Amino acid sequence: MVLLLSEFRLCLMRINNLRVSPIEVKRQLNLIDPRSSLNQIKISQVFHCDGLLLCVTGDRIPRLVVWNPCTGQTRWIEINPFRKAATYALGFYQDKTSNVDYSYKILSGMVYRPSNNKQEFQVYAMKSNSWRDLDATLDFIIKELDRGVSLKGKTYWIADDIISLGHKTFLVSFDYSTDIFEHLCLPQQCSRSETLSLSVVRGEKLSVLIQREHEKKTNIWVSNKIGETEVVSWSKVLAVDLDFYMPVDGRSFLVDEERKVLVCCSLNFRVHIVGDDNNVRDYAVTTSLYPISLFSYVPSLTQIQQDSGGKRKRGDE
Repeated sequence: MVLLLSEFRLCLMRINNLRVSPIEVKRQLNLIDPRSSLNQIKISQVFHCDGLLLCVTGDRIPRLVVWNPCTGQTRWIEINPFRKAATYALGFYQDKTSNVDYSYKILSGMVYRPSNNKQEFQVYAMKSNSWRDLDATLDFIIKELDRGVSLKGKTYWIADDIISLGHKTFLVSFDYSTDIFEHLCLPQQCSRSETLSLSVVRGEKLSVLIQREHEKKTNIWVSNKIGETEVVSWSKVLAVDLDFYMPVDGRSFLVDEERKVLVCCSLNFRVHIVGDDNNVRDYAVTTSLYPISLFSYVPSLTQIQQDSGGKRKRGDE
């Protein structure tokens, strides 16, 4: 299943490469405002993890909600109104101290001064309804947390190296059991001026799209199964010549490793399908000038941990 974020709305999109019209926007998913059942929520950010969607509303003062579209269950989370520019990611870890299999956390990040790479992180534990500051001195910068991907509970991003002033990028993961970032290798050395985007393949592997600066040559790499070994290794599965440029912070692509097919969004607000024969088909899915993004979604009956009823806490898990 594929979800499309367009014009602050989430829609179900069907992709069938064997059909004459392979892309079909089926229906809109409705997130209802609990303050008014007549109003549908505008969504400015969305992050998928384990069948749950972490959404940031498009309100003047943003709100944060964890939503399971499959069951309709939601949990609204209070956020600091002074962190309106923050971005968020959702992850989980095996909780041996609880009667549930997994506990969920939210990572919040905010870049205060891009010129000197000042960034701050906070972690929210859904089990204890608490936010705490993350004390971490990092040699990289992640500009937007919602541009990462979730795989087996951890979150992965493309990050800029601070020392080289963005002339070097690498892969970074965050472990929600330890609240620690980790460096991982990319298949080749890249700079931030190139298009780099992450995706997940069948819930087992990472995929990275690399489009060189001022070139339309695009390579798609797929990792080994994450978690089976300590080292991440990469194999190139597709190399295509695109007749369009993708966003530098591109995050919207899917790859079928077996069929060698790439589905991606571009700067012209269209969805493109291309195979290893370099035959590019493009489709307009919106008339809006707002950026669009798509991601694979796996429906789940995962229950959302609810607030036990205590007051919101700070700095305490």
